[in-house]
Amino acid sequence: MSEVEAIRGTYSQLLKAKRVVLLVSSGVSLYKSIDVARLLIRHGADVYTFMTPKAARLVSPHLFWWATGRKPVVRLTGAAEHVEICAKADVVLVAPATANTLAKLSLGIADNAALTCALAAAEAKTVVVPAMNLAMWNSTPVREAVERLGKRAVVVPPLVEEGKAKYPPPEEVVEYVIDATAPSDYTGVRVLVTAGPTHEHIDDVKYITTPSSGLTGYYFAREAAARGAKVTLVLGPSSIKPPPGVDVVRVTSVLEMHQAVVDRARQHDLFIFSAAPLDFYVEEKARGKIDSSLTHYHITLRQAPKAAQEVKRLNPNAVVIGFKAEHNVSREELVERARSRMESGGWDFALAHDVSKMGFGTLKDHYILIDKRGGVREIGPGHKRELARLVLTLARGELQRLH
Repeated sequence: MSEVEAIRGTYSQLLKAKRVVLLVSSGVSLYKSIDVARLLIRHGADVYTFMTPKAARLVSPHLFWWATGRKPVVRLTGAAEHVEICAKADVVLVAPATANTLAKLSLGIADNAALTCALAAAEAKTVVVPAMNLAMWNSTPVREAVERLGKRAVVVPPLVEEGKAKYPPPEEVVEYVIDATAPSDYTGVRVLVTAGPTHEHIDDVKYITTPSSGLTGYYFAREAAARGAKVTLVLGPSSIKPPPGVDVVRVTSVLEMHQAVVDRARQHDLFIFSAAPLDFYVEEKARGKIDSSLTHYHITLRQAPKAAQEVKRLNPNAVVIGFKAEHNVSREELVERARSRMESGGWDFALAHDVSKMGFGTLKDHYILIDKRGGVREIGPGHKRELARLVLTLARGELQRLH
């Protein structure tokens, strides 16, 4: 087994059998595209590289050969690589795209192998990753080029800092490629996703919370948006950057999260309750800061209302996906508790998982999927976006039956 094959699909199969053609121009950040190529392969992609002559002088093509297992194309030969490789591409990823490359792409100029490839890949989705000095990024010619490109490609917003429009993190670039491969089967569907923890303050400084990262909800929201849905993400306190194209409603407490969902219950078709709010709220928050010299301090917690148990009453035609997390219980008990919660809330699907096994904040998860017809199946362990893609495909079938 080759070194490349040893890592293929180790993160997910989201890009399995997808041909991604990576076009590399001569920006100084082009070394990051080596990491992007490896990440694409870890998600299952077949990666081919085309480099501009200047890019090949900055970084040896041998590095991309090592990264992908395929010799990069710098100059076209009689093998007509732009046809043999690019015309069969699923996604063309231009990373980095300099100001010069952006302008030529937007005008259809093909004066090197990489740009010729972009023209030949007429049926492929195109993702463009600009990287340049901030003054150049903000210049009128570049803004006009981006506007032209935006009509037929996805232009990834650069990371703006230190006077530069920088190459975004490789993981974010790969998410845009995965977006481009998602099926377009949620157009017109309104989806609400809850994500993250809640903070229940006991005074103005301290609070009680759960260790939820918000990643599960992030991937459900991103996958739904990539498939064409209009997505509302109700997000508790979290450091995650919300996915593009999503309406974000930020909340802090469990009561705020509950109210945000109830207020929108009749406006959405699909609800995904992936947040991990605290089950209780503090009855009387202390003002200021509780005196740290006290040896004891009592607080009263009250059970919080559960929006996941109310949505079906407010919107009987909605499809509801609920989560039930337990800690160190048997499989039978986990299924029983999830099924009880599903039946009381009228859920269409329950995703049960034992957090003692996978924990919080991981990129992978493992669920027991229970449907309202009595079906029970295990999904995973797998990348959270991969699991989101599977669950949303099942939910699409339920939406079609109800509408």
